[in-house]
Amino acid sequence: MTRFLRPTLVIGLWLSVLLLAVYSITQTRFTADMSAFLPASPSPEQRLLVDQLQQGGISRTFLIGIEGGTAEQRAEASRGLHAALAGDPAFTSVQNGDAGDRERARRFLFEHRYLLSPKVTDARFSVDGLRQAIGQSIADLNSPLGDVTRELFPRDPTGEMLALIDGQSTGTGPDRCCGVWAGAERSTMLLVAQASASGSDTDGLARAVNRIEAAFHSMRDDIAPSLRLVIAGSPMFAIEARDRIKAEVTLFTTISVVLVTLVLLLAYRSVPVLLAGLLPVGSGVAVGIAVVGLGFDEVHGITIGFGTALMGEAIDYSIYYFVQSRQGERDTTQPGSTSRDWLTTYWPTVRLGLLTSLIGFAALLFSGFPGLMQIGLYAMTGLLTAALVTRFVLPILGPKLPRADIAGLGRRLARPVASLRRLRVPAALLGGLAVIVLVWQHDGLWRDTLSGLAPIDPRLEATDARLRDELGSPSPRHLVVVRGEDREAALRAAERVTAILDKEIEAGRLAGYRSPTSILPSQATQQARQGALPTREELERRLDTALADLPVSTDRLGGFVDDVVRQRETDLIDLTALEGTPLWLAASGQLPEASGTDPSVAMITLRTADSSTPLETGALREALSPVESAVLIDMLAESNRLYGRYLHTTLLVSLLGAAAIVLLLLWVQANPRHTLRTLLPITLAIVLVLAGHALLGGQLTLLHLVGLLLVAAIGSNYALFFQPRPNDDTGIDAQRDARTLASLTLATATTVCAFGVLAFSHVPVLQAIGATVAPGALAAWLLAAIFADTPNATTPDS
Repeated sequence: MTRFLRPTLVIGLWLSVLLLAVYSITQTRFTADMSAFLPASPSPEQRLLVDQLQQGGISRTFLIGIEGGTAEQRAEASRGLHAALAGDPAFTSVQNGDAGDRERARRFLFEHRYLLSPKVTDARFSVDGLRQAIGQSIADLNSPLGDVTRELFPRDPTGEMLALIDGQSTGTGPDRCCGVWAGAERSTMLLVAQASASGSDTDGLARAVNRIEAAFHSMRDDIAPSLRLVIAGSPMFAIEARDRIKAEVTLFTTISVVLVTLVLLLAYRSVPVLLAGLLPVGSGVAVGIAVVGLGFDEVHGITIGFGTALMGEAIDYSIYYFVQSRQGERDTTQPGSTSRDWLTTYWPTVRLGLLTSLIGFAALLFSGFPGLMQIGLYAMTGLLTAALVTRFVLPILGPKLPRADIAGLGRRLARPVASLRRLRVPAALLGGLAVIVLVWQHDGLWRDTLSGLAPIDPRLEATDARLRDELGSPSPRHLVVVRGEDREAALRAAERVTAILDKEIEAGRLAGYRSPTSILPSQATQQARQGALPTREELERRLDTALADLPVSTDRLGGFVDDVVRQRETDLIDLTALEGTPLWLAASGQLPEASGTDPSVAMITLRTADSSTPLETGALREALSPVESAVLIDMLAESNRLYGRYLHTTLLVSLLGAAAIVLLLLWVQANPRHTLRTLLPITLAIVLVLAGHALLGGQLTLLHLVGLLLVAAIGSNYALFFQPRPNDDTGIDAQRDARTLASLTLATATTVCAFGVLAFSHVPVLQAIGATVAPGALAAWLLAAIFADTPNATTPDS
């Protein structure tokens, strides 16, 4: 085929593809958002969980603490920071519990109390209802709330405002000190800020953090240099993960490149050959990134880190070419005989190993996780490109490059490697013990939660937990989600749910809940409440009768009559009416915007007596069954179920991929015994790595599975080269082909260097790949040598 592909055409095509790939990379967006490892096609419940993690109010809300200095200084800094951020478009809401926030919320509730109060009914404004409500308010004048009741009484004698305030109470809120929110010990002043950026826009969230820090530092010296700023919340976890991923990808990429370069330079002792050997790798990386960018519109940092490590396998192809081709013995009368020898003798084995790798990584395309799908596509594209450059480009460039012959390494290793066959029985026994370990540890072998994927600083976790506790705002675990064709339908369904939840509270099965309908009732409910408000004449007549036996006159309640009449004719409120008040943050977070054809959603958060009290989800689901659109979601259980489902799916498709590899080898090798000897070292290497992780107490994640796929891909090359081809007396065998043995040893060294450094990463996904592939590749090399067939020839290649 190569005779039809003129060298100039091959080089021109290769350079054109590289230029297009580089241009595509310049147009690609790179991200380190861990939501790429959430499923692409979740169930409706999981879709809500994913949306909340990516776009929900929690994912955009910062928890801010100001420490140090005196209480007055901390309060002054809190008010200053609140003022600076409230006018910043980078934030949609900023709260610190100051008088201004409270006054805006109180004014809104008071001005709309007859549309918002659940006690407003026809009976409430009947003569008997008015008599009872006003009589209760008079009795409350002697209660602890007497001063508040006395102030509100002329305009709110039925006590609707106090009913609303009681309805807004959701448990223990933050303490107050010097007019702003403070922690329990008053040593930390607290703020809550919601960013405009979405939860998946880590760059936007990072800019918001910079705004917070800049605003704080600009005023700190004027107040007290001893003041300190602490920031936590879900966005900080995303930013922390992104920054750590970026830093470690850069660090370990540099270390891997340096180590692999040094190993190759030591082996080749030629800079031109070294640079030529990196061409397949560089081409694979460039094309792989470009293809992933075109397929996913963005490339994750983990994919880049994995791609750098993948250099450990992709570099193998050029190693096989430069080491195995017999430059020192080529027939000088026939230019290119070196390349033809390699293409005829060795390329079929490389090609078969490539096919097994492609089949293995194809399994990741069906994982359902965009991050893993990116890695699968990257691996397939990168390896295929590297192999094609080795096949078509290096034979054009390689013969012109002088290089050292490292066959001496192979000759020195031939006898020790041959002696490894004596370890077949111990290796088989070790494999059997590994299987026993896996059977023994099978229940806890795989981690079925998402918690192990993101690199989270324990100190940040502790700070977040402390600020949430002081704010009285624990992360909600249980939600009731109701859906409707539009927001109005969702709110109506939510009102039916709250009626059921009230009964659960009365029965002691629930401590409380927070519903958007307590702030924003449905339009139908508001209309019903408006309809319960009498006209001026009717209200005055009923009041005259109701107050006959009470120590208050109708004349004193003129403000009450005016307010009732005004709210009887006022416009109904919607979500936009809450803007500019602290109530908007709570309501908008529970009424996320519907996208596309998705139904509208209203979310109700549930509260148990304390975090250790389990919720009887089965009984609650039964109670909610009359509301067909209501779904009770346990966020923790759902996230674990989500991850477990995709872990099992990926394991299944990986097993199917393994079966496809077996069929491919059986078809190509046409010798079941030979296929068994090829698969045995690969299988044992995987089993030993799995057992090693189990014995060390580490649970496996999806990224460990990626590493195992790489072990299988790399090990297949080793096993194929260590086995002579069937029906070929001149077959390739490391015991008699010094160059093959030297190339395999050098390839193993570069692989261990490239992946071994990742084992020291603090990013779990990178560490998982490194800690799996490095020992797995070394084990695959050793086991391939141990179970190699006895050579047909008796003399090694010299």
